[in-house]
Amino acid sequence: MRRGWGVPAFAALLQLVGAVAPARADFVVAPDVVVYCEPTLRPIVADIAERWRQASGVPVHIFSSPTWAMLEQIGHRARGDLIIGEGEANADDAARRGFIKPETRHDLWRNRLVVAALKDDKRAGGDLKTLVGTGPIAIVDPPVGLAGADGRQALTALGLWPDVESRAAGVIDTADAVFLLREHKAAAAVVYATDVAVTPVLAVAAPLPENDYPPIRYWVAETHNVLSPETAAFAAFLRQAPAQEIAHAEGLEVLP
Repeated sequence: MRRGWGVPAFAALLQLVGAVAPARADFVVAPDVVVYCEPTLRPIVADIAERWRQASGVPVHIFSSPTWAMLEQIGHRARGDLIIGEGEANADDAARRGFIKPETRHDLWRNRLVVAALKDDKRAGGDLKTLVGTGPIAIVDPPVGLAGADGRQALTALGLWPDVESRAAGVIDTADAVFLLREHKAAAAVVYATDVAVTPVLAVAAPLPENDYPPIRYWVAETHNVLSPETAAFAAFLRQAPAQEIAHAEGLEVLP
């Protein structure tokens, strides 16, 4: 007759399984920190991450996309420890949907929109209206990204949007706008100050008045599926002097 497990034998089996299969919290997790950030911030975060790696020995892996896309990825449990996002509304939405830990959220930096030209272009630093009227203007398509929508709002306030719209070379993001400018396929581009700061051949032809578009502010927070044990330490490093000096040098305003 086939015999089943007795209680003592079954208890012994459970003890054995417990000995060889640790609980999830006991698994060893690599210290590497995975960070999501806005595309224009990627070079800056990479420089900060390298300073951190030199000091701590812990690598940082960086992925970039617009904040709304990052939140969707995190919502689908993509591997990620920190998010550096843009806009208070996005941060509030992320907290409401349980994608970030609200208590870990901190304001980091502010960016600005500028009209950029090639550094050797004599029109750089001149009259914005004259520059806008000289050729194609690379600008993010307003329905696609905040840089385009905010740029249109600022140019409308200046009375320049009709001229820009008639000459616009629409792009997906400011990196594409920089590319068109560098390839001499545009006379100017509406980009972030950070894009100019990390691209040596570019210069600010004219800033867009900061009161004519919403503030561009970035925050950092731990995601709901944080894994790296070094996450909090790197998040703290982002707010310390070495990191803030890099951010400031590369076009960002450090927030208190």
